[in-house]
Amino acid sequence: MSSYLADKRCYLSGPIQYDVSGRNWRTEPTKVLTEEFGINLFDPFADPKQQWLPLLKDAQAKSDYETMTKIAKSFVRKDLSMVDRADFVIAYLPHMVPTTGTHHEIINSSNSKKPTILICPEGKNKVPLWYYGFIPHEVMFGSWEECYKYLREINAGLHKENHRLSYIYGLI
Repeated sequence: MSSYLADKRCYLSGPIQYDVSGRNWRTEPTKVLTEEFGINLFDPFADPKQQWLPLLKDAQAKSDYETMTKIAKSFVRKDLSMVDRADFVIAYLPHMVPTTGTHHEIINSSNSKKPTILICPEGKNKVPLWYYGFIPHEVMFGSWEECYKYLREINAGLHKENHRLSYIYGLI
């Protein structure tokens, strides 16, 4: 079997600040993406910068806007830099969970013409409607299993007509 995704860099986007499930949703996809597909995964939740989160929350509680700005700018700069370095992005979008960073990362990825995959566990029809204006619905999924099936198709070379996958397939 081909392994077009092996050693490719993927940014795993998804809510952090308001995600009540915490890191739990990241565990299984991280295992599958790294072990089955051999993807080099960047998970912002696992980044050492997360050590500064308590300081950021403390600054927020104290209305210390200078500290909030300093820390938040470094978070944004780091995450968007990793989106820039990634070969593709997978974004997890649970329905009705507020997330600003995830939306920013998806937009930057799409604007860079990177393959950008969306997963909404409540169903593809719950993906925010705005995304249908610039992300092809064929790369929106209602479950991780549907996403893995698509990634297996990519590995098998079945999506070479998708110009956003040209780099993944070594066509440019």
